[in-house]
Amino acid sequence: MADFGFNEHHQNEIINYMRFARSKRVLRLKTIDSCFEELKDSRLVEETFTVDEVREMMDGLQMVVRGEVEMELINTAHTNVLLLRQLFSQAEKFYLRLQSDISELENRELLEQVAEFEKTDFKSTNK
Repeated sequence: MADFGFNEHHQNEIINYMRFARSKRVLRLKTIDSCFEELKDSRLVEETFTVDEVREMMDGLQMVVRGEVEMELINTAHTNVLLLRQLFSQAEKFYLRLQSDISELENRELLEQVAEFEKTDFKSTNK
């Protein structure tokens, strides 16, 4: 993460946030996995199914998974707003006005750097 030029304290804050985000991601993926397992256990009891039965099962699964993903995306957005709120509150105590460049949030190069950090540096601090 040194490429971003953060001091040790801020780097640790990023690591803590990434740990939090990772734990939420793992939890949500387990929930989605359980949606599939529940369908297998509760509905896949016969040898053969009609096209309509398969469609009905798939439609139900789609609704459940879509709901789970939508809920997590909403929660992630709200969590990020709370994080920004904390940062802005701290900045305002020192009469600072922070700005963000929203276009940087989709910068592929920077996103790849963060992904690489998560794969390498983050794993070494997680031991």
